[in-house]
Amino acid sequence: MPKFKLPPRLPFSRLGVAGLGLIGGSLTKALMPFGGLELSVFDADPETIREAKKIKRLARATVDPDEFLSWPFDLIYLCLPVRRNVEFVRRLGRLALNCAVTDSGSTKVPVTEAALEAGLNFCGGHPIAGKEVAGFKHSSAELVKGCLFVLTPDERFGPRQKELLGRLKNLHQLLGCRLRVISPAEHDRIYALVSHLPYLSASALAGTALFEGGEEALAWAGTGFRDSTRVGASPPAKWVEVAMENADNLVEDLGRLMDVLDRIRSLIRNRQADELAALLERISAYRRRLDREPPGGADAGQRRRPDRPQPGERAVRKT
Repeated sequence: MPKFKLPPRLPFSRLGVAGLGLIGGSLTKALMPFGGLELSVFDADPETIREAKKIKRLARATVDPDEFLSWPFDLIYLCLPVRRNVEFVRRLGRLALNCAVTDSGSTKVPVTEAALEAGLNFCGGHPIAGKEVAGFKHSSAELVKGCLFVLTPDERFGPRQKELLGRLKNLHQLLGCRLRVISPAEHDRIYALVSHLPYLSASALAGTALFEGGEEALAWAGTGFRDSTRVGASPPAKWVEVAMENADNLVEDLGRLMDVLDRIRSLIRNRQADELAALLERISAYRRRLDREPPGGADAGQRRRPDRPQPGERAVRKT
């Protein structure tokens, strides 16, 4: 007797995506193949919506947020820039909409606090995926399929968020995502280190070459400079918002980066080759772990705070 593969049971049947940038567009395209899922989208850019309307799989598409919010949804997925996500959450609160809400932003504390104040049934999320380019035209289903996906529930929302968390897990498991669950505050602390700080560091490195070597310095650059500064080519507007939303963590982490650079500079100035080699080898071994582990590293239950420098390693920060 032939075996038939049953279609997956969808945790939501009517889903609205607000924001069709790189991530919102990729999530929308990744969800399109699932029959029985009614997908509707909003984006403020008319050209983006014109492109989206060419996709016959979408139920509706609009540039009007009021029209978007008049449609019935089981889940609204906010994929706007982080500050606009917060503004949209407040708008949803004023409308007293009863549907579930999630987001894809790279900072979680501000949007979670706004959702609490708005009385929403909300659980934040963050697909760990991206490119140095932005926009719907660069989006693809493959960008988010199988990616690490972080969910950030907050116990203050009460029992209904627990049910929403389970449904969001099911939704993203359909995309093959590897799931982790952490608090909004812990998310912002971790991603200040491994996402927001790298952008600023890459920008600072490229900026040093610009300000010290001028435009002609690029003619001499090889793959090392290209790879090290790749993320610094990302559109700055997004990152400025992220930096402002996660400022406390970033200020601390930028200080720690300066500590490490001061330590390296001191060892070079004093011609301490053995000590410099030992420090760089420890850092190199830590970095090589990325080549042996999948993105996102070990299981969520094994995550711990990054090792702090050993006594004597941290340079005194100048004030």
